[in-house]
Amino acid sequence: MRGLLGKMRLHFEVASGSTGARSGTLVLDRGEQDSVQMQTPSFFKYTRHGMQPHLVPDVAAEVTGLPAVTHVQLEDFLDERPTEQRHFAELRKFAGIGSDAVVLNVLDPTVTARAATSAEKFMGVDSEGGVRRLTPAAFARAVNALDADVAVAPADYVHEAQPSLTRGKRISKSVARSARWLDEALAGITRAAVFAPVMGSLSPELRDASARALSTRSDVAGYALSDVALAPSDRLWAAQRSLPLLDAAKPRYMAGASAPDMVLRAVLSGVDLVDSSYAYAVTEQGLASAYTLGGDGTAAHVDLWQDAMAADFGPLVAGCTCFACRSHHRAYLHHLLRAREMLATVLLQAHNLHWYARFFADIRRSLAQGSLAAEAEGFFTRYGAGAFGELDLLATQACSPTTKIQRRRHA
Repeated sequence: MRGLLGKMRLHFEVASGSTGARSGTLVLDRGEQDSVQMQTPSFFKYTRHGMQPHLVPDVAAEVTGLPAVTHVQLEDFLDERPTEQRHFAELRKFAGIGSDAVVLNVLDPTVTARAATSAEKFMGVDSEGGVRRLTPAAFARAVNALDADVAVAPADYVHEAQPSLTRGKRISKSVARSARWLDEALAGITRAAVFAPVMGSLSPELRDASARALSTRSDVAGYALSDVALAPSDRLWAAQRSLPLLDAAKPRYMAGASAPDMVLRAVLSGVDLVDSSYAYAVTEQGLASAYTLGGDGTAAHVDLWQDAMAADFGPLVAGCTCFACRSHHRAYLHHLLRAREMLATVLLQAHNLHWYARFFADIRRSLAQGSLAAEAEGFFTRYGAGAFGELDLLATQACSPTTKIQRRRHA
């Protein structure tokens, strides 16, 4: 499949599997001798204000195996009107994004509770500067200013935690409104490939209608399943309902599915892409990732806050080859956390991102061997329910473990 919008050519080739779990290759072709390629299933690198959390570019360079695709959410920059942000065009340089491909979305996938509401002509967005009104035309201008490679179009998400199926008018309105906004955004975007949000909330009929309508469009390069306000089980149901109806030749990105257990369920359902926000959530708890797709381990994380860590001079996780595990030990990280030193979260983020990339490499290996379904079942059995709730904790956490500064939108 070739999605062509302006100068951006998005190629996606499914190597195996047209329904259910599948592997593939995604290529963003930005011109002669300038392209970004990634093997799927994979992830976009999560950022806050355009930067990978806790990692300056020099440290981020030590984390190997990461895809060269960075996810940026526009709501981080809505302190001012997006059309008046003179600095936005310089974000790649300022944030150290470099030659990475950039995916521009409106919403932060880690924020599930929102106060802003949308209307016919604009999407309501919660920002650190208050509620902002974002029109599709303003979104298109921001996409062009950033020179984004992929844009997830704005949509009228239904934010009720459990939207009733009897509220068909509200949900049908969101489907129609989102389709219109997609047209308006496409009209203004000059280069980026566009992923279209699949709508319908918890209404089976409206989800089907949205997916079928989008599957016939040749002007969208991929799909976004972004109902993050729904409970995880409902989010998964919504994705599973829509996926069989979408064009199988186009990539599918799912927001709010970055926890390892959700990743496996999403991939087994046919999702190609998520984001790496889970690694950040684990870091924010002062934990080191230790979960594995295979093997017999039952501890998903190492808790470096525990008193026993003060005298443990082993690596964060035995056998890990990341920068933090090669250079430091558990006792040192325990000390840094207790002292609230910023280096603690720097080293933990380096480890947790490395581990996350390793997890996806194992998923791709398992897919190639035809053993993913069996290994996933073993994974669910070993770790059990509730082992990966760090994103839920992040949503209510007042501040990072190494600072007393309060989060504004995550409090």
